[in-house]
Amino acid sequence: MLVATGGKPRDLKVPGANLDNIFTLRQPEDADKIIAAAENAKTAVVVGSSFIGMEAASSLAQHGIEVTVVAPGTVPFAKILGGDIGATFRKLHESNGVSFRMGTKVKQFTGNGKVETAILENGESLNADLVVVGVGVEPATDFLQGVELNEKDNSVNVDEYLQAADNLYVAGDIARFPYAATGEPTRIEHWRLAQQHGRIAARNMIGEQIKFASVPFFWSGQFDVKLRYAGHAESWDDIIIQGNLEEQEFLAFYIKNNQVLAVAGSQHDKEIAAITELMRLQRMPSSDEMLKSKIDWVERLNSKQLVRR
Repeated sequence: MLVATGGKPRDLKVPGANLDNIFTLRQPEDADKIIAAAENAKTAVVVGSSFIGMEAASSLAQHGIEVTVVAPGTVPFAKILGGDIGATFRKLHESNGVSFRMGTKVKQFTGNGKVETAILENGESLNADLVVVGVGVEPATDFLQGVELNEKDNSVNVDEYLQAADNLYVAGDIARFPYAATGEPTRIEHWRLAQQHGRIAARNMIGEQIKFASVPFFWSGQFDVKLRYAGHAESWDDIIIQGNLEEQEFLAFYIKNNQVLAVAGSQHDKEIAAITELMRLQRMPSSDEMLKSKIDWVERLNSKQLVRR
């Protein structure tokens, strides 16, 4: 049996959260509803400054709507990409008309049947013809019986073969699996990872014994900037940044214990594709080597593959 399911939107438990024109974005029909509401909207509040929130802010701003992002952190993406790159994306959004209220939260929505105002914990009130809430998801595992769940978040603990119990395999963002690069139990909320999981789990269900060793990968489009990210780093000792953040042209390497755990970048698609394959082959250079010389990643991949043959 294979269980593969997504998360459920984390509720924003504040007064007025049930008013009309307050949306989460999880399904295609959610996007349709937001687009319909945006047709007659002049102002929007986006709650949350991670990928759902920032992508929604970008899209709404490009529809000519006055958008304000509200989030408790200091800059967008700080926990995922670090402060410097987070600040770069904030500047990108501000240059396109998006406003930010960081270091605070929404404490209440008001309106007559339909949302009209978002009241913040700092006392400020924001006009809101519509609201998009992107404050995270929770694993949808309530239906499972007799399966060990992780104490931290109710995800399902699986082994390197994505097996949770006899004849039970789990894929997607409800699975907490040993990440091949570190061996650490890891849960990743990428739809592409769910596809990678599903292929390996299916093969193991028919009797093969294949460890999940794929490199996670995701991307994000905001205005005219495309971010690519390969690997996975929940914490790091250092970030090596190459390129020009002001021009959104960069590669950022997330380092822990002298090992490259992840790379994020913009305007470097070929390089990130080569780095992703080097990660899969476990042939990435150490951070010490990267600091000593500039690496041509495509050439390095080609030379490594030649040696392998």
